[in-house]
Amino acid sequence: MSAVLNADTNDVLLPPANLRFMAESEADFLPICDHLCGNILTRKASLTADLLDVGCGYGRLAYGLRRAGFKGRYQGFDILSRQIDWLNANFAGPQDAGRYRFAFLNVHNARYNPGGLPFEDLSLPFPEASFDCATAFSVFTHMYEDDIRQYLRRVGALLREDGKWICTFFSLPDDFSLASQHPNVRYHLTEQISEHAFIHNPAEPLHVIAYHIGFLHRLFAAEGWEVEDFQRGSWLRDPGKDEFQDWFVLRRRKAVQEPAPPACNICGGGDFGPGPAGRLASTGAPPCCRQCGALERQRVVRQMFQALPVGFLDWRRSLQFSPDQAHNPAWFRSHEVSVYEGEGSLDIQAIDRPDASYDYITVSHVLECIPRDLAAFDELHRILSPRGLLHIGFGGAHTRAVTEDFAVPVDRYANLHRYGRDVYQRFGCAAKGMGMLAVQGTDPVTGAIDVAHLFAKDPADIARMRAWLLAWDPTLVIVEETLP
Repeated sequence: MSAVLNADTNDVLLPPANLRFMAESEADFLPICDHLCGNILTRKASLTADLLDVGCGYGRLAYGLRRAGFKGRYQGFDILSRQIDWLNANFAGPQDAGRYRFAFLNVHNARYNPGGLPFEDLSLPFPEASFDCATAFSVFTHMYEDDIRQYLRRVGALLREDGKWICTFFSLPDDFSLASQHPNVRYHLTEQISEHAFIHNPAEPLHVIAYHIGFLHRLFAAEGWEVEDFQRGSWLRDPGKDEFQDWFVLRRRKAVQEPAPPACNICGGGDFGPGPAGRLASTGAPPCCRQCGALERQRVVRQMFQALPVGFLDWRRSLQFSPDQAHNPAWFRSHEVSVYEGEGSLDIQAIDRPDASYDYITVSHVLECIPRDLAAFDELHRILSPRGLLHIGFGGAHTRAVTEDFAVPVDRYANLHRYGRDVYQRFGCAAKGMGMLAVQGTDPVTGAIDVAHLFAKDPADIARMRAWLLAWDPTLVIVEETLP
């Protein structure tokens, strides 16, 4: 369908209907653009600002700004290439003095751009500290929390000191319950997918994602934002005349401000207590998150896995031995958990699964208690696919040169083995054709260090993971890299 030339609006060329995925009529399109622009002006956006429009779609805000007399510099970007191509070819004219630009970024989104790349892997075509204001409308309502964190972090670097971000979310009271929703709610939430996130449609989870508002505030603070203004929308109750989504105005914290208090990178909690048997971290700080129960090692593993691109994990069939908060089941195509003498229990020494059944396996602080740990490792290798990835948490292995074995269980954890830095040799990884990375991370809560071990059947995956880890976080340290 061709673009629309509307004689009633000074011959403004409108995007064709097949690109307007919000299905506005030609008569409604410009009033909606004006309303969106009015919303940001009400929230103190300036008509002379350098403005970044995140998820600009087919240009609704740009149309509204131009009609309002915008004299600043507008840059929009989106993951929808057809809309961006049309805007670059048709939106701006000589009268706009080059102030409007649109960019396509090939960012992964399972709903809108499944073939894209993780946001953290893309080089952004904008200089740091080059914008006064950012906007994002109906963007974070379609994102998982790890993706939101990436956007808050990377777009934040593009804003000048004291810059603001005007954006919308679906936010929930912290005491929200699936069983107590308003009968006329527009999007009835049907499933809780994480500690803080709820979805409307399990078959299409990115259609609507809502988050506890307390979690959002903690996430904002952890990434250097403070909430300057908030307006609750009508989406969670009987829709009325209010704005539909929840509006936030975030302000970049000034550099002179004190850093945010430590927060758990798994659940966002900020309250910590002693670990099992009352222990403290090696730094003397209380390690246990009172909200999700995570300890130092789980937070280090989460820190590490945040560096791995979505496309490296989301096709994998996952198997987890023993409950562990470090891993998010949503990262994987499927996720199975084996609880010893409990739900889904598997004997790790003789795993009742066919060869090559899984593409990812995680085993944390389990092998220490297994009598035939070599047989268990052989079984893990057997059920791992050719592109498989195996994560093992060995308690304190980085502090010992060699592994110790015991005829009877020792210490309060009933360990039969205390592993050392010889685990690659002990389990015969070279003969199995496996490579290994030992990665040291720093717990963001206690400052304690821990080492996680990653084994891969494809040696090329070792090089990939090493590059991603070091690019993501300079505090991560590769303490050992071994190839067959």
